[in-house]
Amino acid sequence: MTKRQTWLALMCAVLFQQPALSHADEVKVGLLGQFSGPYSWWGKEYQRGVDLFLDQSKGKVGNDTLTVVSRDEGGVNPQRTRQLAQELVVRDHVQYLFGTAFTPNALAVADVANQTKTPFLIGNSGTSSVTSKSPYFIRMGFTQWTVSVPLVQYAVSHGAKSAAIVVADYAPGQDAIDAYSDTLKKLGGTVAAQVRVPLGTTDFSSYLQRVSDAKPQAVLLFMPVGPMSAGFIKAFKDRGLDKSGITLLATTETMESDLPAIGDSALGLQTALHYSPYLTTPENQAFVAAYKAKYGKDAIPSIASVAAYDAMHVVAEMVKATHGQKDGDKAMATAKGLAWTSPRGPVSIDPKTREIVQNVYIRQVEKIDGVLGNKPIATYKAVMEPWYQAHPTTVQ
Repeated sequence: MTKRQTWLALMCAVLFQQPALSHADEVKVGLLGQFSGPYSWWGKEYQRGVDLFLDQSKGKVGNDTLTVVSRDEGGVNPQRTRQLAQELVVRDHVQYLFGTAFTPNALAVADVANQTKTPFLIGNSGTSSVTSKSPYFIRMGFTQWTVSVPLVQYAVSHGAKSAAIVVADYAPGQDAIDAYSDTLKKLGGTVAAQVRVPLGTTDFSSYLQRVSDAKPQAVLLFMPVGPMSAGFIKAFKDRGLDKSGITLLATTETMESDLPAIGDSALGLQTALHYSPYLTTPENQAFVAAYKAKYGKDAIPSIASVAAYDAMHVVAEMVKATHGQKDGDKAMATAKGLAWTSPRGPVSIDPKTREIVQNVYIRQVEKIDGVLGNKPIATYKAVMEPWYQAHPTTVQ
């Protein structure tokens, strides 16, 4: 047994021998998020989604009161995330965990979830294999495969048979390469070039030159939300690659939070994603209205706030099933196969993979009431996580 496993075992013994410090009928949820630094947008949006759910439910599930304890991961820091998860479960006696914005941080929670049987609802991690690391993991966001496959299907159906793949060089970027290239080849297309861009890049000129030299019909892009997304899209337009006949297609890169920085360079850009605040369903319109009422008329919900809002819905169902008691196995059994109508559309939890089954929307950046936004123009319904469909033996 490693030192870390020994420490965890001792902490688990403390956890299960000591009485809970929370008052009777209180169920605690631990929120792990980025509340400081360049990716603090994630933490803010998670908190907003959680708080909106608590407002609407009055913080109650039957006779139980939901309390959320938030902690700052402080960047891509697996060691810190693991420590925070341990403290939340052992010291703060949370029954459920939610959050993280990066794959390494999500993976760091596996030991804690496994040894304490604590359900962990992952807010964001695009790497498909993550949920195979613990039977107590549930993904509330999306994988890069989930949105990449429909994007390629859409591109090919609209005449793009040759594409350059441009990704940020980290784990979800490799998933994007695999998903884009595998799907493109299956549909009879060709990969003109694969371009990996180091994280933190601000000058994209050499990478765009490689794209230009490859002469593809399209570019399939993956960049993390934030400066790299905005920088690449603006550089692509400034270099005139769109005018040379190359179509840029992406996924999360035109988040409403990034569109002001990108500006009109984003107009017309088409992306594939599982949510848009401009969905016209009654559930989403009610969600957007409530979000604006709470956070201001210019506030716009996002994939992060929707993930948090839906995660709290799942937690509430698990609390009902366990009558507020800590029972990770019963809670997970309740979540498997759970179906409801989310602001993002009809969703369910795949009982085999614990991945969320959801619509993927093709969105186009337009000016909507004078503001840049992603308007849905096509729908791929009830998309099951494609990587697990191709790798069924990896499910834990």
